Amino acid sequence: MRKYLYLIILCVVFAGCKGNQQKGNTAGSNGKESVANSDGKPTVTVTIPPYKFFVDKIAGDKVDVNVMVSNGNNPETYEPYAQQMMELSKSAIYLKVGSIGFEQTWMKKLQDNAPDMKVIDTSVGIKPAKTPGGNIDPHVWMSCQNARIIASNILKALCNLEPKNKPFFEKNYLSLLKIIDKRDSTIRKGFKDHPEMVRKFVIYHPILTYFARDYQLEQLAIEEEGREPSAAQLKSLIERARKEKIKYCLIQAEFANRNTNTFINESQTKAMNINPLQGDWNWAMQEAAAAVQGKEIVVGK
Repeated sequence: MRKYLYLIILCVVFAGCKGNQQKGNTAGSNGKESVANSDGKPTVTVTIPPYKFFVDKIAGDKVDVNVMVSNGNNPETYEPYAQQMMELSKSAIYLKVGSIGFEQTWMKKLQDNAPDMKVIDTSVGIKPAKTPGGNIDPHVWMSCQNARIIASNILKALCNLEPKNKPFFEKNYLSLLKIIDKRDSTIRKGFKDHPEMVRKFVIYHPILTYFARDYQLEQLAIEEEGREPSAAQLKSLIERARKEKIKYCLIQAEFANRNTNTFINESQTKAMNINPLQGDWNWAMQEAAAAVQGKEIVVGK
């Protein structure tokens, strides 16, 4: 009796699985069957949380957004886990930053794992800027000027993905541009109102190259391309900070280490926390501007 009951349960389970698979399969634009979400929305994958901000503002509730490297993880060294690789096959498009470390290491494998997923480079049209060490900075999103281009590229990708929602996307895109313009204006006013400030700052990982370019600041980095500074290099930077009266050292939780603490203690600079990888791009920009000026800001202010 138990044996027959067991066989009946197995038949029910397999029938349910088969039904779910058939329900989840939809014909894509290429005529092939692809896995659709239960809510009928296409999935868009992004590398880091700030790009979810851009997609959410433009697409609203018309798409589901998947983030590969969540806030608090280092996108230079992060390795996706198996479940993420499996979920990736549901994505219709991948909106990549451009050439950030995670993408350089994993993009080919991600594409191999999801061959029907279209990859869009959202940095197309952005003029590259170099870090203090002479390397092209891949952190393009920390700039209002670049954010306008990123938003435009995302809009085009979403309109191609869901042409029926083009008017909706375009309306939201214009609203996003207003947010970007307002943030840009606020930051510029903040620097204009304090012409006496030392327009230089030190940061461990040079993630604010474009930000510094936009607002005529000078970014000095403790490390470059993941290479720790030598004792002589660190000493030279400490001496320069003292000589030029640089007051602030910007800290990212993902990159803070012993060299950062040594620099702060020896140069007598003040540590200012920033989080360019957080999901609220608008807040991240405000936070960076405040940190360069030595201001502590409170969420919601």
